[in-house]
Amino acid sequence: MKLKEYEKLVDKHSKKENKLLNFFISFLFGGIIGVLGELFVVFLEKKFYLPLSEAYMYLMIFLVVFGSILTGTGYFDKVVSFAKAGLIVPTTGFAHTMTSCAMDHAEEGPVKGIGSNIFKMTGCVILYGLVSAFFLALLKGVIK
Repeated sequence: MKLKEYEKLVDKHSKKENKLLNFFISFLFGGIIGVLGELFVVFLEKKFYLPLSEAYMYLMIFLVVFGSILTGTGYFDKVVSFAKAGLIVPTTGFAHTMTSCAMDHAEEGPVKGIGSNIFKMTGCVILYGLVSAFFLALLKGVIK
């Protein structure tokens, strides 16, 4: 079977998704996560008298733990099938990727399995995040 024939066969049997509806759902759930995150930060600021930077740090920790728990219990993919990119794009998606890699290689042991594979897919996010931050800091220094 040639590639074009295969692509036609796949298109014929693939479920067509409504991209506009997916966009709206992603926007809605991403917005809900953003609003809940801001409420969490305000709660930490007011109730525990934390500085804003520390409150955001705790929010990031919470989102990573939340995403990891959803992944570990098998609910992350079920929620993503409904919430679309609204759940994948925030920090929860980073946690999901990290936890998935750790779970996939857990049987190989804590060092060779989990330790060497946990950042396999998220390593590029960390690398390019650091490189971008470096160049933006340089740009900020030049502008000032």
